[in-house]
Amino acid sequence: MNSLINSTVEVDNLTIKQGEKILWQNLSFCLKSGDRLGIFAPSGYGKSTLGRVIAQWQKISSGKILLDGQQISTKGYCPIQLVNQHPERSFNPYRTMRASVYDTWAPDTGWLNKLFIKPAWLARKPSELSGGELARIALLRALDPRTKFLIIDEATAQLDAYIQAKIWQMLIDESNQRPLGMLIFSHNESLLQKVCTNIIYFDDQC
Repeated sequence: MNSLINSTVEVDNLTIKQGEKILWQNLSFCLKSGDRLGIFAPSGYGKSTLGRVIAQWQKISSGKILLDGQQISTKGYCPIQLVNQHPERSFNPYRTMRASVYDTWAPDTGWLNKLFIKPAWLARKPSELSGGELARIALLRALDPRTKFLIIDEATAQLDAYIQAKIWQMLIDESNQRPLGMLIFSHNESLLQKVCTNIIYFDDQC
């Protein structure tokens, strides 16, 4: 039986502050396995901060984030993985890409091909790769079979249109087959309409 089936992330009455500024207030939504939920908001709205909070990279101000009805454990592998728009910040600058990925799981060459990753890149350190190359390797690491939910924060914006389209189709297929829930942040409404099963819209009046 697939352990990912029927998993749910619940964001309940979530408030996030940055200093005295409230970025998100009383936010609630539910994401289920196989769902691809888009969050559409302008640049600078706080999408990246929201992603970090849901992925347990940053503490919440108030509210709850539950995985299958339970608080998310801070021990071991987190089943909610975030790939953000600055992938260079998520890698140890002193380790090779192979060490960063394969210490987590061991993807085969089929996975490298799906993400257009050249094997030679894995021997390099983050400073030796472009933003687009790092974004693909960050996605590879996050697609560990233990991942139940994937948060994608403008992670493909640095890729050319052809590779971006191919990778999104792969992610849609992965979402359907596992099934894998995805939370997708973007200010590109056209992209969200193509890849998401539902979209929540925010604007400066929210």
